[in-house]
Amino acid sequence: MPSISVVITCYREGDLLFDAINSILSQTLLPLEIIIVNDASSDRRTIEVCEELENNSLIQVVWREVNGGSSVARDNGFEVAQGDILVPLDADDILPSNALELISKIFTEDNRLGFVYGNYIRQNKVNNQKVINPQDISLQEMLKAKKFSLSSNWKLIGTTPIRKSLWRSLGGYDHSFGVNDLHDVEFWVRAIASGCRYEYIPEVIYIWRKYLGSNSRRVTITSWQRIAEKYASIYQDLGLSYRNYELMLLASKWHNDNIQIEYYSQKLRDCIVQGNYRFSTFLILLLPSFLLRIAATFMSKKR
Repeated sequence: MPSISVVITCYREGDLLFDAINSILSQTLLPLEIIIVNDASSDRRTIEVCEELENNSLIQVVWREVNGGSSVARDNGFEVAQGDILVPLDADDILPSNALELISKIFTEDNRLGFVYGNYIRQNKVNNQKVINPQDISLQEMLKAKKFSLSSNWKLIGTTPIRKSLWRSLGGYDHSFGVNDLHDVEFWVRAIASGCRYEYIPEVIYIWRKYLGSNSRRVTITSWQRIAEKYASIYQDLGLSYRNYELMLLASKWHNDNIQIEYYSQKLRDCIVQGNYRFSTFLILLLPSFLLRIAATFMSKKR
């Protein structure tokens, strides 16, 4: 049976850390260890909670001296972890009581698996929750636009359990992708593109308390622009060139860059002629820059 390390990154979650820790300590299968990475927090309560939790022999706190953001902090925790399987947990989220048992079981059944994913609960409000089934997580499926939407169809959460050997082979996270970037998406694009084996768990293994976090409000159109720029070749290989151009055109309109707007508009028109397009292609071509900014601002506040 592979050993499991749960890695929690924190900054200013305070007492919410107790919820995260208690959800681990009440598991039907306890982990080898719990690693908490305090990302140079200046929040007094978060520091006090970390100091209190450090008294538990199962818990190790890594105290970072300089704030590096989620990707740097998570890499620090993964590096210190002794387990074969790394289970990331955001400090304001929790795990169902049987999550680690389910994760351990599927990794035990196939030692070739690089990562596993399962259903998760997304809590938009205290009394408003929904079970999300990610279903097909191929890049072909997740990098395209949702139906009748400008948004990408990405469904894999960043706190997906992964074998430490796979994380190491990928070189960890790209630290140039910060808080305002899709650092989790960037990492998992590389993981899936590596061709590693993965398996689906048809049960809930994570509870995302979205209403407690603020990171989703930081994601902007330019966040996806960075993904499109770095992985243009992957979009092309998957037959999703039109989606790459859609994201670049959205960013160009966001920045009011008329030269780039004309360039990517022409690229999309070429895709339409070739039959390589979706409903989103027409929306993005026709959407005026000022309406895009209004819509993006509204959606950011809504998240």
